[in-house]
Amino acid sequence: MLGERLKEERKRLGLTQPLLAEVAGAAKRTVIDWEKGVSSPTAAQLEVLAGVGMDVLYVVTGQRASTVTGQSHRSTTTVVTEMGNPVTGPGAVPLIDAERLARIVDLLEAYASQAGRRWPAKRLVAVAAEVYNVLADEPALDEPKVERILKLVVNR
Repeated sequence: MLGERLKEERKRLGLTQPLLAEVAGAAKRTVIDWEKGVSSPTAAQLEVLAGVGMDVLYVVTGQRASTVTGQSHRSTTTVVTEMGNPVTGPGAVPLIDAERLARIVDLLEAYASQAGRRWPAKRLVAVAAEVYNVLADEPALDEPKVERILKLVVNR
């Protein structure tokens, strides 16, 4: 059942229901309903949850992403990056919006500092890139959405 798998993934990531709700832009009661099977998250909510490490393929289908692809999520991402985006074609690497990435890094550092965490530069860059990629298709940064994602990332 989708709700049971969602709960399993939430616990695997070490998240509380209120924190998952905040990141997904939902109420805690909504997360409870998802886990009970009363309702389900939207595709947009699943996209945000995937960006913070949830295996949404598993949540939806019951199959782990590594089982379907034969690779981990990270290695699948690497293959797609190296082989090219299906939209832009092989070898095409999309340009990075430096201002947007810098804003994400600034927000990430601020939330990490508030949580009393300090990350090595390599970890900060990796996390900022993950968040950047989750938000890549959005024309402008939705700061409240970015804040929800970053709070979850910092607390995982």
